[in-house]
Amino acid sequence: MNFVLAVIVVYLIAMLAIGFYSSRKIKGLADYIVAGRRLPLWLAAATLFATWFCGETAIGGAAMAYLFGLKGVLMDPIGASVCLFLSGIFFVRILRRLRYLTIVDFFERRYDARMGVLASVVQVLAYIGWTGGLLLAFGRVFEALMGVPTMYGVIIATVVTIIYTFIGGMWSVTLTDFVQMLILAVGFLIMLPMAVSAAGGWDAITAAVPGDFFSILPGPNWGYLGYVGLLGMMFYISTWVVQGLGSLSCQDLIQRSLSSKNEAVAVYASYTAGILYITVGLVPAILGIIGLVLLPGLEKPELVLPLMAQKLLPPMGVALFAAALIAAIMSSADSAILAPSSIIAQNLLPKVKPDITEKGKLLAAQISIVVIAVISLLIALYAETIYYLVNFSWALMLVTLAVPFIAGIYWRKANAYGALIAVAVALVVWGVGIWMVLPATLVVEEGVMEWALWDAIYIADIPALIAAIVTIIAVSLATQRINPPKPLTDIDGAEVKVEKVTEYMGLISPAKCMED
Repeated sequence: MNFVLAVIVVYLIAMLAIGFYSSRKIKGLADYIVAGRRLPLWLAAATLFATWFCGETAIGGAAMAYLFGLKGVLMDPIGASVCLFLSGIFFVRILRRLRYLTIVDFFERRYDARMGVLASVVQVLAYIGWTGGLLLAFGRVFEALMGVPTMYGVIIATVVTIIYTFIGGMWSVTLTDFVQMLILAVGFLIMLPMAVSAAGGWDAITAAVPGDFFSILPGPNWGYLGYVGLLGMMFYISTWVVQGLGSLSCQDLIQRSLSSKNEAVAVYASYTAGILYITVGLVPAILGIIGLVLLPGLEKPELVLPLMAQKLLPPMGVALFAAALIAAIMSSADSAILAPSSIIAQNLLPKVKPDITEKGKLLAAQISIVVIAVISLLIALYAETIYYLVNFSWALMLVTLAVPFIAGIYWRKANAYGALIAVAVALVVWGVGIWMVLPATLVVEEGVMEWALWDAIYIADIPALIAAIVTIIAVSLATQRINPPKPLTDIDGAEVKVEKVTEYMGLISPAKCMED
């Protein structure tokens, strides 16, 4: 146990050292938020993959697979990998061309200031939820591997992440993400064959678990996680689109596209991260299924990975695996804190203080990092379910921002009235939908309100998403004269015209990644 603790302490000190090194690269706000737009492919892909491979993917995903098989991880990593490919094909090239600092810049320029404020609030709230889930995952690892109460693990994670993100911004996040990517990949890939062997091989595993545990298709009559019929269908579809579409407009994804040194790097970073995520990202889920064979009847499924490590690995292996788990968590927590802080400094604060200088924005971003982290810490101390807490953030993004974002790029007639009213209608439909299906989800979840509420939130996503699509089309068409749509403009206000759809898409030679 002391050896494991020593390795983790050394790891945390190394992350702090990288943070202090990165601080020397910060010359202004662009360096702090988008790394000066200088990231090469290997760093851009690494930071994107490491950010998305988070504590929820590892700890929460293994727990969901332990309970439900691969169907339990359709949202993440499967749906999230779909998002990375969609982003690379349809979105990041044009976004890199616009040269914004945040995704909120897009909503402000394409629609209006009101939509910018709304997008800012949604993004900040979503990232606070995500960060809370990540910090909770950190606490769970400390509890399982070292006997340290969850609360202390959460506090340690918060302090360390604040320090290196505060001083180094996007440069610090990127460099630590690269190191963390290597650690987590090695740790999980070492664990997998050992777990398979301990369980008696693949044939023994497939014979011991329910027959549909390795299927991602719904059961008869749209059966999915205890639901059938219409509710089962909506829940199943929701698990694909919550991250598949909901994460398209999230700041951490866009931030890495904007940080890439050119359009080709932005595109191929998404492709590379998508491939890594659908392969390495499924390892915790497979380990969770194997855990059902090795450790049946766990009262806390979120402890399945740490407990398997203790059961199968020697002290050095446990230490390496603990470092891999912590790397998965911290590589996302730093990004989850930096993303909303960037939005507060770049988009919200200037609304209150229009004459703020770039130096003032940089200071505001750093202060916001501390505030966001502390609020997320409080959430982590009282939350119970990592997987659902994290994915609620993307459900919120899906309902509010996905449709205005996609329409803003691909439909020139989309206007501010259409976007604003679409968000309002979608939220109302979402709320009503949750209220309507909650009695049914309470029955399925045997009266456990927290689980029933999460299920209701996701099931109600689908009618809310449909309502947003219908509303933005109808209202935009009806208000073209009184609210003319704005063209896409870059950070300098120049219109960015794209004559062919292929100029939007990620159909670009990989050789261009080498260009400056």
